[in-house]
Amino acid sequence: MKELHQRLLKLHGKPYGVYKSFQGQYFSFGDFTLKFTHIQGDPHAQPSRIMLSAKTASLGFPEELHCNPEKEMALADFLLRQFTETPENIGIVKAHCQIMLRNSMCIENGIVRMLASVNLPGEGRRIEGDKASELLIGTLSDWVTKAMYWNNLDKEKCEAHMQCLANRNFLLSQLAEKKLAAFVPNNAILPRESGVSEAPMQSAVPFISPPELLAHLSLPNGEQIAGMGIPCGVTVIAGGGFHGKSTLLHALEEAVYPHIPGDGRELIVIDQSATPIKTEEGRVVNGTDISSLVRELPLQGSTKCFTTKNASGATSQATNLLEALELGASTILIDEDASAVNFLIRDLRMRELINSKREPLIPLTDRIRELASKGINFIIVAGACGDYLSLADTVIAFTEYKAECLTERAKNITKHICEIAPPLKNFKQNRSVNTEILQSGLQPSSPIEKNIKIKVAAGQISIGKLKIDLRKFPTFCHQELQRGIAEILYNFIKENNGGNLKEYFELFYGKLPENEANDLALPRVMELGAAFLRIGWQLPSGDC
Repeated sequence: MKELHQRLLKLHGKPYGVYKSFQGQYFSFGDFTLKFTHIQGDPHAQPSRIMLSAKTASLGFPEELHCNPEKEMALADFLLRQFTETPENIGIVKAHCQIMLRNSMCIENGIVRMLASVNLPGEGRRIEGDKASELLIGTLSDWVTKAMYWNNLDKEKCEAHMQCLANRNFLLSQLAEKKLAAFVPNNAILPRESGVSEAPMQSAVPFISPPELLAHLSLPNGEQIAGMGIPCGVTVIAGGGFHGKSTLLHALEEAVYPHIPGDGRELIVIDQSATPIKTEEGRVVNGTDISSLVRELPLQGSTKCFTTKNASGATSQATNLLEALELGASTILIDEDASAVNFLIRDLRMRELINSKREPLIPLTDRIRELASKGINFIIVAGACGDYLSLADTVIAFTEYKAECLTERAKNITKHICEIAPPLKNFKQNRSVNTEILQSGLQPSSPIEKNIKIKVAAGQISIGKLKIDLRKFPTFCHQELQRGIAEILYNFIKENNGGNLKEYFELFYGKLPENEANDLALPRVMELGAAFLRIGWQLPSGDC
């Protein structure tokens, strides 16, 4: 600290650019080591970035709190949430309701690392060394001490946070044995305060399982927890508008990531490959085989290597489904309200008017039982598409946020009439990709820029000249998750020499890139692969 203080005072009054002399340098900061990872160019530029690292033992943390990757992630997530108040000119990323692997606060091999932003003081174009010293040595030190020393933390709250993740993962491990696609515990709070809030609704009706679907799973301590088990197969969630069916589906969508205690959904678990499939009109498609859902197109011919820069609603949803299966999804989530009608159904009268020779789309109703027989689960919210009732293994209905099982009643409803479509063969595409053509896009996006820049803003990613549009992406995608996707894809494209798409992503998955200048979170293979397949660039494919 003393060395940093003296150097800052010596810089007082010098040109602001002299701050750059700190770039990449380390300073002793008590129990921490401080590193300047990025220095801003002027007082009004993006703030500078610093990394603080320390041994967990020196901060007083018992080894049993971080003795495996699960505990490391839970403890790091808890520590990040202790920075509830941020002083002026200092900032750290805000943690959302998910427990995730982030680089903004991580623990590995007994070392905790934290990334923060600091707006270095300057008057005009001159360094204010005295204020910089006060900010970095006084304010920053107090801020970190309060939030990162074991003796200063609420120990019971910390242990509850870590136990919450352990409980959730233990419940998750029991799904396959119980032949369940998902589990929703009794008394879970599904609704949120508003469409822009992650907080649970205070006056919400707690979820209670219908007796017919009641399941019991165990917690690590042996305690039994009761709730609704959604069996593998085809499940339809029905009900009137605003009665809670889409609220349940949204909770299941988000359950692929763990949630914090008090969220209300922290013990909901679902098959970790679960992927929502929605219409995404206008998306880029690069060489995807959609022939199992879309026959030959007029004037375009075969759909075994479908490529477009502007997909329609139905073709985009068909593509989304088949790409998700290619990437390993075994549970598909569909909301009728966010789907193309002609992707979901074609009623009897329309079939009589327009026969299959004139209609290239094969509706999901004609394929869903065959896909289910191959181990694919579907959870579908349907308020108007009654054809799915006779195709379902399980039917759950919602009335005023109360669930009941109507499977037996649904069986008595007239069966769905479908056409005999050609049998599914290799419906999971096994494409090989070679990123050589994409590598030509890894260059500055304009003559003014000297380096390849990765930019993330409002669901749009650019990696040099490569563009990815995630604005209609069906899975929630926070800024740091989008940045994580962008950084991993950059490394993937730069280093990849070709091979099976799914295998390569599994190889790259599991660890965040080393990037001290930006906040990153680790995506699933499903989000990573989906973003890659939306790159606005022509991809080669084995079938093309």
